[in-house]
Amino acid sequence: MLKAAWGILMIIEGGYLIPVKPRGRIIRDGALVIEEDEIVFVGKRDEARSKYSSDVVIKAPHHVIVPGFVNSHCHLFQSILKNLGVDMDLVEWLRRSIHPALASYNDEDFYVAAKWGLVENLKSGITTIVENHYGPRGYEAVVKALIELRIRAFLARGIYELNVLLDELREEPDQALSHVESLVKKYHGFNNALWIAIAPMHPYNASRDLLLKAKELSDRYGLLYHTHTAESTKDLEFAKKLHGKTDVELLYELKILSSRYHAVHAVNVTPVEIDMVASSRAHVIHNPESNLIIGSGIAPVGEYLKRGVNVALGTDGAASNNNNDIIEAMRFTVLTQRGFRRDPTIVTAWDALEMATINGARALGLEDLIGSLEPGKKADVVIVKLDEPHVYPVNDPLGALVYSANASDVETVILNGEVVVDGGRHVNIDEEALRSRVGKTLERIVDRARNRFGVRFPFEDYIA
Repeated sequence: MLKAAWGILMIIEGGYLIPVKPRGRIIRDGALVIEEDEIVFVGKRDEARSKYSSDVVIKAPHHVIVPGFVNSHCHLFQSILKNLGVDMDLVEWLRRSIHPALASYNDEDFYVAAKWGLVENLKSGITTIVENHYGPRGYEAVVKALIELRIRAFLARGIYELNVLLDELREEPDQALSHVESLVKKYHGFNNALWIAIAPMHPYNASRDLLLKAKELSDRYGLLYHTHTAESTKDLEFAKKLHGKTDVELLYELKILSSRYHAVHAVNVTPVEIDMVASSRAHVIHNPESNLIIGSGIAPVGEYLKRGVNVALGTDGAASNNNNDIIEAMRFTVLTQRGFRRDPTIVTAWDALEMATINGARALGLEDLIGSLEPGKKADVVIVKLDEPHVYPVNDPLGALVYSANASDVETVILNGEVVVDGGRHVNIDEEALRSRVGKTLERIVDRARNRFGVRFPFEDYIA
């Protein structure tokens, strides 16, 4: 096990180093030097050797060194619900599988699911997440897991008010907003690693009054406003029926779109709505794989980029992806845009890497701390091996990362200067024991959902 001791330098020597800033720079035979939790040197290996000496040296000659990835949208409770419901549209998927399961969790279940999801995120090279939890229960259990694994996180407190598929998830707006405020007072800025965001789930799940009160709370405390926006065509039908406008039209009219607003998904939008997002300086959180699996469509990422919109990358929940592999999400981002627009240059590997790093940091207001490998920034670092048959030989290391590698190639993850994943394994978690616990937890959740709601999960139709 490798661990950086306080006051001791850690030197990482790699075959390639991609700082992300400046764009377009790749350092062959690069080196990174870390002191405590901060990067102090980025450059060539020989220069680092001439300036620094340390007993803690990580040699990664067949690897690429990149910043810690930012997963700008996920649902940790879904990490134990992978493939619970497949081959359905969004509303049917929620109604038949996800919401009955969620309503059947207890606090211990939330904790186990969050911990399992965090291990998967970290092993994918993700060092910062936006965890969008929702419903009236489980927040303290999720917070416990976030704090224990010490990942950098924003807990986006989701709220369902209207058009809720399951009554157990419905909340009174004032009570939910009061709970958000209590979370803010207790945890916002905790250890400089945990922050609270506000997250009405969809515009069609909220009255105008709730949307505006959430904006007031966001303004009062400087909170991110994180909401599923224009995800599917059915969402827009519901929104038009409730509000008389599409999601983006409504949010723009209410002046909710802003530099603190996260338009999660933002798939089904018009050119005029893209202009609304751009002019308000809102961020788009792109979740390519869940958009495809649920059939929501392909977001116009190329058009967003052309209009100067900051696009960050998310995996979404592991039940609609069905994993937390951010490297895979980068590849899907590029390939879907090129195939859909029939343009091989509309989105590039550089664009995808920025979405997974510095753009995510920018969406969170943390671009001065994370998202690139620069002296003075926090030491969130990922080392990805490039010598497996599905990757090697390497001509272009960025291409190898985005188009060939996957989460299983992540060998080392450093968070705040501490090695948390070594040799592809989390150094502080007994994964086998946790895996066994996850399996038993899921069995209990499925049994409760069957008994309580009379639900028959889709896989039960063809597995005897």
